Amino acid sequence: MEDQLLQMRQVIEEFRPNRVAIDSLSALERVSTIRGFREFVIGLTSFIKHKEIVGLYTSTTPTLLGGTSITEAHISTITDSIILLRYVELFGEMRRGLTVLKMRGSMHDKEIREFTIDGQGMHIGKPFRGISGILSGHFTHATANELDRISGLFSEGEK
Repeated sequence: MEDQLLQMRQVIEEFRPNRVAIDSLSALERVSTIRGFREFVIGLTSFIKHKEIVGLYTSTTPTLLGGTSITEAHISTITDSIILLRYVELFGEMRRGLTVLKMRGSMHDKEIREFTIDGQGMHIGKPFRGISGILSGHFTHATANELDRISGLFSEGEK
């Protein structure tokens, strides 16, 4: 991993890009120790931040519907933003969900929203309602009574 980092730093120095994308961190993680992987990510992130370059890293989960930790290597503390994409099975149809887990210094939308991609680009849709467990990969569908009960827990009514 150290050789990979040195080579990437050299290429970045020579090319001088405004943006760097690494697709995928999970591929690099599989060929390294946890410590080596973490040091690589810290080293690369520090370098590109120092050079005022935007970094975009992707990471895939080993299962289709997610359910594993995206912060297992503890690199979430290094990042400024984490955007999570998930497949969502909804009544026999596969949909795509998106949520912003973290965006440093922002009061971002915390809902899990459907997104679609077509010939015109990516479109962010409505939030998923009545579904729990999307991020864990263990979905449950809530009834209207359950939704009423849950929303009552977070109302600003009587104390």
